[in-house]
Amino acid sequence: MLRLMFQAIFLAFALIANLYMTGDASAELVCGTLLAICCAAVGEYARSSVWNAALLLVLDCGACIMPSWCAMVPIAAYNAAMLPAASHGADRQYAIQRQQASRPHHVLSRIIRIVVRWAWLAPAVAAILRCHGASTNENSPMVAALLILYMILGFAVGMLCARNIELAWQNKRLQDSRRDQIRRLRSQLAESEEDRAASVRAATLAERTRIAREIHDNVGHMLTRAIMQSEASQVMAQVSGQEQAAQGFAQIRDTVGEAMTLVRGAVHDLKDEGTDFVAQIEASAHGFDGSSGVKVMLSNGIDAAPAAVSRCFATTIREALNNTIRHSMARNVDIVLRDFPALWQLRIQDDGALWSDGSQESDASMMGETSVLIHQFRSAVRKEAMQGDTGIGLADIEERARALGGTAVCGPYHEGWRVFVSIPKTDDSTATHMATKENV
Repeated sequence: MLRLMFQAIFLAFALIANLYMTGDASAELVCGTLLAICCAAVGEYARSSVWNAALLLVLDCGACIMPSWCAMVPIAAYNAAMLPAASHGADRQYAIQRQQASRPHHVLSRIIRIVVRWAWLAPAVAAILRCHGASTNENSPMVAALLILYMILGFAVGMLCARNIELAWQNKRLQDSRRDQIRRLRSQLAESEEDRAASVRAATLAERTRIAREIHDNVGHMLTRAIMQSEASQVMAQVSGQEQAAQGFAQIRDTVGEAMTLVRGAVHDLKDEGTDFVAQIEASAHGFDGSSGVKVMLSNGIDAAPAAVSRCFATTIREALNNTIRHSMARNVDIVLRDFPALWQLRIQDDGALWSDGSQESDASMMGETSVLIHQFRSAVRKEAMQGDTGIGLADIEERARALGGTAVCGPYHEGWRVFVSIPKTDDSTATHMATKENV
């Protein structure tokens, strides 16, 4: 709007000057005014278009022929000075199109822009020549000088506006660059904070495990030796008839036994707090990698859980993978862990049949049984084989889940085998879970 206001001022002075000198609004002046208005409008909203260049050239050339149009030339000079700002302002698309064009077209476009930019000098030269030809009029040199100064003023104002546009564009680019740098720095800071937190957590867990191991290896063994020595001394005192001494050794044994119980509890607590749930689950899920042809896909949505839940899930995963490798033709196993508001959930799904040699399927096809009967028979035999196998087995998976108040379902599902375990979040387990997360 500021640029339109400048051009309106130029147009108003041009009309006043023409009316003052001629005293009448001729058709020539009206046509020149309309053309100047078109130049101002097109130069404001379509500065890089061909129509803008054409209108500027028509106005400049017309001013060379019609003297009344010379007062409109400052508008053409203003818009011509604004042309270089087109590649920096809102019309940067013109510069992009110019770079993508062929080289001959690029050279021609550049020549046209130079001609349009300095075409306003032609009416100035024409005004000087008309002034020299009309030597009888004493006011002609002054009028010509004022017109030339008026044209130069229009070009200068256009240059200032173009400079303002360029500076505004550079300021916007700097602001965008600054925002981008701040965004990158924040992202790097967040990543470094996550790395630092993970390092601190790993170091804390390792230190707790080391302390538990040191207590178990040193203090635990010494207390065990003290218990054995007190029991031996008690037996010797009883054999020798020293009942009072035997009672004293029994009290010592009981005291050391209580101390041993406390030490064991502290060791188990430290070991449980030092358990990394994510690392334990990953170790269990990928423990058979390289030794079997089964591809394990792990999706762990649980960040941390109590030690009992961690041991239950890790042991279940190991036993399920062992059963899959030994009793099926599975090639893919999906392990999914989910953390719900009221429970933890583990799902292990494979895609394998029971017999590795395909004998059951060939026998079934020979007997003409349906696919449903085949699936039921295969699942029953697989379950019986797993139940009779050494290890914790399916019964022990269910027993571990029930010990934590949960449930375990093992059986056929979608032409494969699925182990589904759910452990509820009781008040005690939730409190332990929250305390573990806060300590870590």
